[in-house]
Amino acid sequence: MKKQLYPILLIGLMASLPVSSHHSPASHYLIDQMISVEGKVTKFRLINPHARIYFDVTTAEGTVQHWLAEGNAAAILKRRGWKNDTLPPGDVIKISGNPARDGGHKMDWKLIVKEDGTVYRGGNTVGSEQDRVLDDAEKRRQEQKLQPQDS
Repeated sequence: MKKQLYPILLIGLMASLPVSSHHSPASHYLIDQMISVEGKVTKFRLINPHARIYFDVTTAEGTVQHWLAEGNAAAILKRRGWKNDTLPPGDVIKISGNPARDGGHKMDWKLIVKEDGTVYRGGNTVGSEQDRVLDDAEKRRQEQKLQPQDS
């Protein structure tokens, strides 16, 4: 009987690993707060488990702060049209998101606006996905308004 129980226990343990290995953004970020900063991209990594944007922010005093913003997984962002060169080094961005719990120069990004006005989303929380769905619905509604009506 014991020999039959071990495989079942092993399968149960293995099945629970993916569930326990993921964390909520709330474990690292203050999800009830939003900040916005402007900076220059130094590196963009479209990787799993979270895409990363490294950027420099120059304060009013002229000090340069090195920031990190984490976003969604590469697979999710790629489905939304992101590419490895979406944010090349040197791009100036205004980025909004949830600040780090530890007070460091990190955030879970929600919204990025490039100098040319291009808007990108890609944060980790369900709210970001809901925003994307609403944006897509609004685009479809606008496109339908522009289509000529049959007489």
